[in-house]
Amino acid sequence: MTQDIQMKKDTKHTKKKFADEPVFTIKKEYRPKDVRETGLAFVGHEISEDKSVMNQFLHYDQLYTIRHGLNSRFFIGLLDGKIMGTRCPKCGDAWVPVRTHCWNLDCTLSVTEWIEMPLLATVHTWTIAGWSGRSSLKRLPIVLVYAIVKGSKVAIANELHGVKPWDVEFEMPLKIVFKPKEERIGAVTDFHFEPADTWKPSPWNKEKERIKELVDPVYEWVKTLK
Repeated sequence: MTQDIQMKKDTKHTKKKFADEPVFTIKKEYRPKDVRETGLAFVGHEISEDKSVMNQFLHYDQLYTIRHGLNSRFFIGLLDGKIMGTRCPKCGDAWVPVRTHCWNLDCTLSVTEWIEMPLLATVHTWTIAGWSGRSSLKRLPIVLVYAIVKGSKVAIANELHGVKPWDVEFEMPLKIVFKPKEERIGAVTDFHFEPADTWKPSPWNKEKERIKELVDPVYEWVKTLK
């Protein structure tokens, strides 16, 4: 009798299996042939058969696996040249970067749904990088922006290309530009921002002059790099 009671207790506290293990059928490797050490670099990924789960492999002295879990569709979307967001079915708020559950208290953590977002954004804020890691030194100065994808309630960070650092403005309209398909790896570096085709810089002013004076030495220093 005691054993029966104990077995029932053990069964009661056994963890339930909430989901089946993903079956990964799409696999890609970027590691150069005959090269074992690549420094800090993405070296491959795998995607489940139903395209709902993605793992990425990052090499940095050793191999790491980045498991995106419920956020996987965002990174899979990048491979297809899409910005995927999530939206609450109750209040309608949408997010990029994505949220798996709604942040509004009245929605009681409702599970969000996936939606494709427009390739348009606006500058929320920005900074100018005058120093970087070795792989990016020759691209300095780099303009980094937090931009709000059209329809999103939050901002996402990425580089802004095609504009002089002193011409960047708050709320300037942007477009999202992807790398060629064969170069995409399912990471945020697959895309960048550029000024919208309709945007024109504002007239020259003292603030622009100040920023130009700060970044001009960076341009000159980069010219000296081999």
